[in-house]
Amino acid sequence: MNKIASISAITIAASAGFATAGSLDLDRAYATELRSDAGAYSVLNSRAANLEVTAGARFGYNINVRDNNDLASDDETTIGFGFEDVEVRLSGQVTDSINATISFDFGPGEGIARDGRSGMPSSPSFFDDLDESGVNLEDAYADWMINDGFTLRIGQFVQAFSAGRSISEYHMMGAYRSSAQEVLGDTGWTQGVEAHFGGDTWSGVVGFNDGPFTGNSAFNSAAEADFAFNARFDFFSDADKARFNDRTSWRGASNAWRIGAGAFWASYGSTNPSGSDDDIFGYTIDAAYESDGWAVYGAFFGQHLDIEGASSMDNFGFELGASMFFNDQFEGFARYDVIIFDEDFLGTEDTFNAVNVGINYYFVPESHAAKFTAELGWAFDDTQVGDPTVNSFPALGGGYLGNSDGELNLAFMFQFMF
Repeated sequence: MNKIASISAITIAASAGFATAGSLDLDRAYATELRSDAGAYSVLNSRAANLEVTAGARFGYNINVRDNNDLASDDETTIGFGFEDVEVRLSGQVTDSINATISFDFGPGEGIARDGRSGMPSSPSFFDDLDESGVNLEDAYADWMINDGFTLRIGQFVQAFSAGRSISEYHMMGAYRSSAQEVLGDTGWTQGVEAHFGGDTWSGVVGFNDGPFTGNSAFNSAAEADFAFNARFDFFSDADKARFNDRTSWRGASNAWRIGAGAFWASYGSTNPSGSDDDIFGYTIDAAYESDGWAVYGAFFGQHLDIEGASSMDNFGFELGASMFFNDQFEGFARYDVIIFDEDFLGTEDTFNAVNVGINYYFVPESHAAKFTAELGWAFDDTQVGDPTVNSFPALGGGYLGNSDGELNLAFMFQFMF
């Protein structure tokens, strides 16, 4: 494939250019200021008003190549610029024991319409999570600290389930989350209550909510479950839990590990406005190990579906990734992920495999505030899966557009936060 060879050459050229860019003689005082708030600082921090505002954007250029293109156009290559995220976040202290957070997304939204019962991508008219364009309300919650070890989160939030989804888009390893994470490890925004608790080397969350992908929904929305619960527990090697808020392990870091598991269950059909009598149970186990300038992580995802009028179905997936710094600002990474769909779910047994490799360039060492990413994703199998007469959906996220014979996606992403 000449196109694949061309894309590989572009990636190598970009890597070489950034390997020589920058200097470790950057202003260290500025770096310290950025690191103090995980790579972002407030542009408005009025202690009188007790309000902190932060903002960020992820802007990129994609080159997508598909053989035997199934899309409406006969072209096998799609290119162009676009925003992946444009976010504004407000936070502040309400009382001595209550802190609040509200965030808005001005970018393209989630980009994949979701079925609230299965958590799978679906037609845009069926259980959308958030609008695909315009301004979307994302987080809108208050954290009420009952005591030092127990906090209640009340409002709209991403429920605690998978470690990968709890990591911000601005702290991911590559340009996109893995397809396994997006399809099986993402439950979207929900509305409810979560109890957060823990100790020096462990943490736990238990929640009661409206179910997956019910952000911005009214209490009588057809997308909402009758009852939904979630739980997650993590164990750490030491008290520095915050180092696992991203996928990166800076040079000079000590050895550390985290292992965790999460689950959620949602039941539909017993009360108005639910329709069919459905149940969905999701579960995951994941782990990460970080050391001096390198890190590895892995996750397994499972999903059990009981849909009225259909057989029980089970979908599975996993991802495995690693990263390593070549100097204080230049980092390489690689990831492999798999999704195995139940034959009854899609009308045919489908397996999806993909490999992603790339580089990150940090404009300021040890800071995510300004970062350039070049990532090449290669999907070996169909990215438009399933039998269209049963339950197919167009794409699996991860930057892929959907095609019956695999595809390549080269993404160049620049992000900034302030």
